[in-house]
Amino acid sequence: MTLLVLETKTSSEDLTPGGTYFKRLRMDVQIGVYWRAAVQMGMDIGGIGYDILGRPLLRPLKATPIENRKYTKKTGELYANQRDRDETPEEYGLRCIAAIVAEPDAYYQRAIPVRLFDEQHECAVDVWQTTQTMREARRLNMFPRHPDACFQWNRSCDYLSACAGDVPIDDPLLFRKADRDHEELEDVFEDERVLVTQSSMRCFRACPRRYQYSYVMRVRPVVKPDALRSGSSVHRGIEALRLGMSLDEACERLDKEDPYDWNRERAMLVGWVARWGDPTRGIQAVEKEFEIDLVNPATGKASKTFRLAGKMDAIFEGDEREFLG
Repeated sequence: MTLLVLETKTSSEDLTPGGTYFKRLRMDVQIGVYWRAAVQMGMDIGGIGYDILGRPLLRPLKATPIENRKYTKKTGELYANQRDRDETPEEYGLRCIAAIVAEPDAYYQRAIPVRLFDEQHECAVDVWQTTQTMREARRLNMFPRHPDACFQWNRSCDYLSACAGDVPIDDPLLFRKADRDHEELEDVFEDERVLVTQSSMRCFRACPRRYQYSYVMRVRPVVKPDALRSGSSVHRGIEALRLGMSLDEACERLDKEDPYDWNRERAMLVGWVARWGDPTRGIQAVEKEFEIDLVNPATGKASKTFRLAGKMDAIFEGDEREFLG
């Protein structure tokens, strides 16, 4: 029997095994942090299992503008590639399911990335050096902007208008004030040391000014980007399924603001259950939070400035082959 820490991801990237997505996983500091957390918590784990769901890139079909419509001379019907009405959310959802059924491996992949000793050490160095740069930025209250990060993944940064001086950072129509640094964590204990998570480190590495707004000033965008909103929504659904809720109950946890998004995310859950079977099989815990010391890899001493925290999506116990399907 093997104990695995599970991490659930959603992505629009190519999930082909051996591709760019999986190569990046081998360098992901999250694996190293979770591994160390498990050790400090007394867990004898065999690896970090990644459960990845692909996000359908299909768009809802819209009615052809009246001025662009063309009809066949024989029957007077619209050409086959034109429409007289918008696709309904239900029709869109069924089309997403059909795409998933036609190519399930493009939408669902599981892996247990191998982390060698040298790679684990490099990960520890990456985390330590990142936090040292964060410490210096906080000490000097200097968080430089990184223009190369203003537009990534086909969308602009949430804070671009503020950085460019077009709007104030306290504009209530665009931004809100968060109650705490890490809203995703629930059981955070009091400590003088700054809490560091995978998300905050990734944010700082992408752009120190973005980190300042989000984690130092606690200014967050009012509207979540679709990719982040969708990822959080699907994550809630997967959590419900792992807790033993029915598919219908899990779908009730999805974001309901946009019916098209809801049907697409429902299709992702339906396909996930069909691909892997019983969601509760082998699951020993769900959404397990942790807080551990940040250790200097050169000296083995704990940092006096920072501590690490996070949330493990699930703990799995069983045969690795059973997890990998």
